[in-house]
Amino acid sequence: MVLRSDDLSVKSASLYENGITGISVSAIKSTGLTNVVQWDKNSLIIRHRPVFIISGEFHYWRMPVQHLYLDIFQKMRATGHNAVSIYFHWGFHSVTEDNIIFHGVGRDIQAMLDAAKLAGLYVIARPGPYIHAETSAGGIPSWLVTKEGVEVRTDEPTYSKAWQNYWSEIIPIIARNQIDRGGTVIALQIENEYMESEIYPSARKYMRNLSDGARKLGIVVPIFHNDLNMFESFTPKNFSAVDLYGLDSYPRGFDCHDPMSDFYIQTNYREYFANVSADTPNFTPEFQGGAYDSWGGAGYDNCMEMTGPAFANVFYKNNIAQKFTVMSHYMTYGGTNWGGLASPSVYTSYDYGAAISESRIVRDKANEAKLLWTFVRSSPTLLNADFIADSDTYAYTDNNDVFATELRDPHSLTGYYIVRSRDTNSRYGKAFRLNVRTLSDGEIQIPSKGSLTLRSRESRIIITDYEAGPLRFGYSTMEVFTWTIVDGKPILVMYGNFEDLNEFSIKHHGDVPFKFYNIRGNAALPNYHVTSAATETNDLRVTSILDGESRAAVESHDYILVLFNRPDIYNVWAPAWAADLDPNTPPNRQVIVIGPYLVRNVTSEDHGKTLNIYGDIDMESNFGDIVEVYVDSSFENIKWNGAPVHAHRTKFMSRTFRVPKPNNNLAKIRIPDLRKAEWRGIDAIPEVHKKYDDSKWTVANKLKSTNKWYPPETFPVLYPGEYGFHVGNVIYRGRFSGFNAQGVKMQIWGGVAYGFTAWLNGEYLTSYRGSPHKSWTQQQVIFPEALLSKEEENVLVILADRMGYEQDNGVTERDPHSTLYPRGIRLIQLIPDKPDAECEFSQWTLQGNAGGESYDDLLRAPYNEDGIYAQRIGAHLPKFDDTSWPSATPYVNELPGRPQSPKPGAGVWFYRTVVKIGVPDILDVPLGIRMRAGQHSGVRVELFINGWQFGKYISDIGPQEEFPIPPGIINTNGENVVGLQIWAVDSNATVGLDVFEFFAYGKYASSIGAVPHDDYNGWHVDRRMYLI
Repeated sequence: MVLRSDDLSVKSASLYENGITGISVSAIKSTGLTNVVQWDKNSLIIRHRPVFIISGEFHYWRMPVQHLYLDIFQKMRATGHNAVSIYFHWGFHSVTEDNIIFHGVGRDIQAMLDAAKLAGLYVIARPGPYIHAETSAGGIPSWLVTKEGVEVRTDEPTYSKAWQNYWSEIIPIIARNQIDRGGTVIALQIENEYMESEIYPSARKYMRNLSDGARKLGIVVPIFHNDLNMFESFTPKNFSAVDLYGLDSYPRGFDCHDPMSDFYIQTNYREYFANVSADTPNFTPEFQGGAYDSWGGAGYDNCMEMTGPAFANVFYKNNIAQKFTVMSHYMTYGGTNWGGLASPSVYTSYDYGAAISESRIVRDKANEAKLLWTFVRSSPTLLNADFIADSDTYAYTDNNDVFATELRDPHSLTGYYIVRSRDTNSRYGKAFRLNVRTLSDGEIQIPSKGSLTLRSRESRIIITDYEAGPLRFGYSTMEVFTWTIVDGKPILVMYGNFEDLNEFSIKHHGDVPFKFYNIRGNAALPNYHVTSAATETNDLRVTSILDGESRAAVESHDYILVLFNRPDIYNVWAPAWAADLDPNTPPNRQVIVIGPYLVRNVTSEDHGKTLNIYGDIDMESNFGDIVEVYVDSSFENIKWNGAPVHAHRTKFMSRTFRVPKPNNNLAKIRIPDLRKAEWRGIDAIPEVHKKYDDSKWTVANKLKSTNKWYPPETFPVLYPGEYGFHVGNVIYRGRFSGFNAQGVKMQIWGGVAYGFTAWLNGEYLTSYRGSPHKSWTQQQVIFPEALLSKEEENVLVILADRMGYEQDNGVTERDPHSTLYPRGIRLIQLIPDKPDAECEFSQWTLQGNAGGESYDDLLRAPYNEDGIYAQRIGAHLPKFDDTSWPSATPYVNELPGRPQSPKPGAGVWFYRTVVKIGVPDILDVPLGIRMRAGQHSGVRVELFINGWQFGKYISDIGPQEEFPIPPGIINTNGENVVGLQIWAVDSNATVGLDVFEFFAYGKYASSIGAVPHDDYNGWHVDRRMYLI
């Protein structure tokens, strides 16, 4: 049905005629345990104030540098977020069954929660116990995965006892940080994208146990669950153990190969919530903030483009039209899958194409989202705005290709028109005029002359009857960024597309003298029209056109409007006072700062006489060192990062100053050339030799597996996890008589992209380089006569990688036992040379990481190390003594005169060097390692920096070649131990790299200060037992 104009007028006009008396009061609800966090159908209500929640996902366990939590949280706050959503990783904390750790580097969650509070962010806590998150076993501890009879995500006793033990430790910490106890935790999620079905028959009991367990341990804030999508799973209507309902949504999916295709929004959220959970706010605990990329994928540059500024502009504004008022973006900062954190679905980088890159750089998409989220924060009437109609039922525009949705607040009568292309996938501009209703003029068409242009994949929010303090707009085709009050006068920041027609109407009392300033560029002088009404209210209507370089200001005795052309608005910031830790800071408690790459916060000093602005300047940009600020004149002095600056007052109430960039000597950085470093190296696979002594290895003697769903097909059990080896590479040695054997049949499981190499009696036999599409392979190999001994014992050595345990796929693929997919050798048997001949392996031994589940390096355990010899002896750790090692080089194409250690053929070498890096404390220089071998070179590489495994590179699969290393892991002002493990998988491969180098992602004069490097060694004398 299409509404006629008069139908819509009746619906919309009733708000004007009835005003506040026509409002039906929405019922306010709470948990009954606290009234600090409440809710109604429109929003969360925190400390009795409705709040728009704009959250972003952050995983502290993917950034194991405590000092950088505040850096990332400040960037989130600066780009418009007022909350952070956090998965807590059970397996990361539960190093062993009896050792759950919440202290030390990366695990101190209290320090992380304190940093969120200091940055002014609410916290949405998501402690699982299952979290998915593209991490090994979905966050379930590895030691639990291999427990006999375990049924994850059910009420099975082994699993229940384990998660209850974990929750008894972590939930009290979260409870102490709830908002009613001085923290900022406002909600708690149980489980993750779960549902009741025949796959999980005990789902309701399990979920109730989780909710009851959280309550008994002190949780008083709302509890919720995140539905996988629109499956109506665990809503307050059908499951009383949750208070709120949320659904996850990834409308663009995860295939980043064609980032420009399928740009389609979802438009049925509003109706869905009205039917499923009408008494709670529309909530998306995970809305797409990027996309993960898999082995062999397109790379995160593509994922960032797929969910870039245009995505943020159109899809996030559509969420406003769909009445979401609690939104969290997955991810806002992705981080790194260091060590063995990843599930097989992803590689080392978890950049996610997120708003803040893995190297901590604020992307344009973050600044695009900042425009919307700052506007939302500055527009409290948007929270209660009712849906009036959209272009499916009313002709809002004169162009059918342009679609509009009208929201209107019944209290203030402010109108919000969200305008977009009807076909959001289209890539051409569209001219249109918009039909709106205003208090003074009734129904009008804007702009008054000419037309607006909706550009390719653009959305706008056009306002009517909008209030910014005492200032009231009739309408504006320019979008509002934010506003504040300076010396009692509203300062409003607006933006529009360059060379576009921009028009707004402002309500005045009395005369309307004003001045128009071209601050930069050449904005067309405005046409203005003043009309008088019987109410003696004057309307100032201004139309202007901004060119590509212009910025302008309109000044009246009542206000100042600062008009930006769209590209320049990214460098405008609206920080709240640092003393205002309340994430729900009103607009009049913020300062407007123009110019820098980043503004973190502002403080007041000297009893309100000095303004201190903390932020970052991009040293490689020609812009950003000229800063402009709008702040009360009572601030006589201004500082930038604690240093006084000389500010000049402008004609339009702002002050400008130049941030002095550090001189070349102070800003000089020293990044070593790794080709010129003094490298040492060893053969890291001595176990292939027939005479190698493996008497201290674990004997594979289990004749029954704990895995009843995917048991071995031959015995003994050769699943390393059942012997306590859970991460990465494992080595097997099998002995047999060659009298009746002519070959071997083997089936090895490792997850997608895994690989293996096999040797017989010290010589290469066969291998598998890996595939992004296969998680296991089966081979049948006939032994070459030259390798097989008929008279003596033969030794078959297999080096096999494992890419992490699978996540639980019970919901997505209806397989609730996928975490039990085998890791290791599922089948291996000798092939007899005669049909009736007998031949069997006489013994199998295996070796994984040093100590198995008894870790001596608890700082980095349990995901950091695997079974390669060099790692078992601790050669990757800083204090290891490599003075007895020979000089070597990891480069295939070495400089003349340098030793050439890599040789063609299957093998593993480990290289080590110590280099110095120098980054001044005043700079933030995100560093990374770039490595590359030939596309079909057949090498698998692990990178270690100061003991941390921070990169896994597979040349034949990719796509990752650049590996960010955060300060704190890397010592930015001192010595660093670089370890490089290179595995040439087959006889055609070469142990070596073409490219291996440090590089910088950027150079920023920053206020975060030096990031301390934890000089923790981790090398233990017991490692000598592995030396040969």
